[in-house]
Amino acid sequence: MREGPDHRLGRAAAVAALIIVAAAVWIILDRTEDRPGWLTAETPGTAVIGRPFEVRVTLNKSIEPSQIDCTLHRANAEKKDWGYLASSGPARTAAGGATYAFVFTVPEHAETAFAFALVFLSPSGEWTQATRAVTTEYVPVLRDGAAGISPAPRRTRVFQYPTPAEAERTKARGVRPRGQPSVWVHPVLGALLLAAAALSAMRARQSKAALPEQARDRTVWIAFAAVLAASAVLEISGLAGHFAAWGRRLAQEQSLYEARTAFQKAIMAAVSAAGVGFFFLFIKAVRRPGPRRFLWWGGMGLAVYLALSFVSVLSFHAVDRVRGLLWHGLSPVDAARGTGALITFLSAFFALRPKAGRPLT
Repeated sequence: MREGPDHRLGRAAAVAALIIVAAAVWIILDRTEDRPGWLTAETPGTAVIGRPFEVRVTLNKSIEPSQIDCTLHRANAEKKDWGYLASSGPARTAAGGATYAFVFTVPEHAETAFAFALVFLSPSGEWTQATRAVTTEYVPVLRDGAAGISPAPRRTRVFQYPTPAEAERTKARGVRPRGQPSVWVHPVLGALLLAAAALSAMRARQSKAALPEQARDRTVWIAFAAVLAASAVLEISGLAGHFAAWGRRLAQEQSLYEARTAFQKAIMAAVSAAGVGFFFLFIKAVRRPGPRRFLWWGGMGLAVYLALSFVSVLSFHAVDRVRGLLWHGLSPVDAARGTGALITFLSAFFALRPKAGRPLT
């Protein structure tokens, strides 16, 4: 059967909507990244003891009249215990759009596993009067006469760093302690998922004795039960969190931790677009009468739970901030995940109820 013009137009509009959703999510996530935009920086990928380490800084054109300075600092193997390493000389006059090269000789210092640069602007060139400051990402420090020439600088991420004035304001204002999720959240969510899995399995058994054309529905209910049971195990055991932490540690060790953000944004944009597409199908399906409405409701709830769980594991900056907003130990993300699991539970429950005067399907 040929598709009519209206059908083709609707399909094209749906595809365009999904592309717009994916692009919008990417842009929103990109804008919510906590990163300074007043400069770009380049550093070598490693720092070698006794050899030059060059930091190149290019200022944005909108920089106010000031002076710029850069110092080299260290961190231990746990990327803690920061300390001063070296200076590149006196501060220089800062000019918008200009590029500066700060060259250090990396000194030997005990418990130095990583090095990073601190770049700041100050009217006097003194750190105590700094108005803006950033740090570069950590680079490993090599010893024992590492062979080869000093590596060339390459574009690096920069991170906002509090100036002395900002630190004083924060101290005077008082830091609100960051809440921790309540210990009951994951066990309760796991129990709800297990109950939904049991009801889905029971619904699949009922479909076994139903009409042959309902075999596809039975397969879907079995799949629901399997996914729900596996999700319950992950919730109760905490394996998902351990796996995410392992992935972050691996990315840090391989110097890929900061590069992960582009991958995260792409995945979250794709998940959002897929969710909107599934919602379109859901709205179209539930408008039709019949027993499959419960199946679609169950699928919608499960999709919400899985999508939000996957996104929260990615640990993106914007998602982490939302997860940090707690009400009695419950974050909006966990509340939405619980809502998705509850929808699936209720869908399976109502699908189990026989209809008066009609065969159970």
